[in-house]
Amino acid sequence: MNFSSLPYPVNFVVKYTQKWADLFCSPESSIPDPNALCTRIRTNEDSWIVLTYLHLKRRNLNVFISDRFVPGEICVVSSPDLGIRDLTFNSFMVGCRGDGSKPALCNMAIVQNRANVESATDIFIPLWPQPGLIPRLKERGNTIENIVFNGYEINLYAPFCSSEFQQELENLGVKLIINGSPENGPVMWHDYSTNDLVLAVRDLTEKDALGKPASKLVNAWSAGVPALLGPEPAFRDLRQSELDYIEVKTPKAVLEAIQRLKAQPETYQKMVLNGFRRVQEFSVDNIIKQWCQALAEPIAENYKRWKQSSQIIHAAEFAPRIFKHKVASRQAAYNRFHGYRIVSGRYT
Repeated sequence: MNFSSLPYPVNFVVKYTQKWADLFCSPESSIPDPNALCTRIRTNEDSWIVLTYLHLKRRNLNVFISDRFVPGEICVVSSPDLGIRDLTFNSFMVGCRGDGSKPALCNMAIVQNRANVESATDIFIPLWPQPGLIPRLKERGNTIENIVFNGYEINLYAPFCSSEFQQELENLGVKLIINGSPENGPVMWHDYSTNDLVLAVRDLTEKDALGKPASKLVNAWSAGVPALLGPEPAFRDLRQSELDYIEVKTPKAVLEAIQRLKAQPETYQKMVLNGFRRVQEFSVDNIIKQWCQALAEPIAENYKRWKQSSQIIHAAEFAPRIFKHKVASRQAAYNRFHGYRIVSGRYT
């Protein structure tokens, strides 16, 4: 499907304008390449609003960046950053849910996990691949020396942070690298050049895990790095064979996987080649097509019906959303800390 334009203008609303002041100053003729901004992409707003705007604008689509909600028009926003006080009933709101609660204040939602498609107003679109991704150096061959977790250390399952596990890795000639987020520096989550294995094991609650994307797997495929991943629904949803990734829960399982891949370099290479094949469906062009289809069809259709209603009706419809928003926010906060843990098997 080829989209050269959208039926209605679409406004991507940035609430943290100071961080992206340069985008508001850039003329439309010089929209920056998302790859050049890779070290600045950290938050839900960065990943969903800024990147989507840039990718679509660089295709000359009628999308705009805004620091306010435009009355009577389609506005796309990071829903975790949207509050009741924004009083958005005068705009047709599309919330990008990310890891947050159900965007009850919005007319429609973009979700990053199929499990969050709960009604006809929810649309699944994969999160953008890591901009500016630097793939693993080919000359590393089958070397397994660095196993890397990209993200905040607090999110890595605690046993993997222990000195005992790190010593066991050293005995195999492997080093664990936790590539976190410096407080005052750029993130380097895009650089896989010396990564030999990706590790991503988070002891999330069962319900919290349903909101997470498959990005760590998709980016590993793109980088040519085999992945050792926890039992998250988004990963399992994509799994077609044992070459897609190795599922692990414990340090022992990781050590066994490393030993097997060291002893079977042909399996390592098969995983790399399989990842390059699988990642094609998550290319930037394919995700652009999904965004265009969503904006041109279900979102445009719902927006057209919304336009036929009066502002009084819009305001009246907003009132019950306030209550639903409060309930959804409380429920999401509770689910993040309470429930069955998918790795440890504990109930908290």
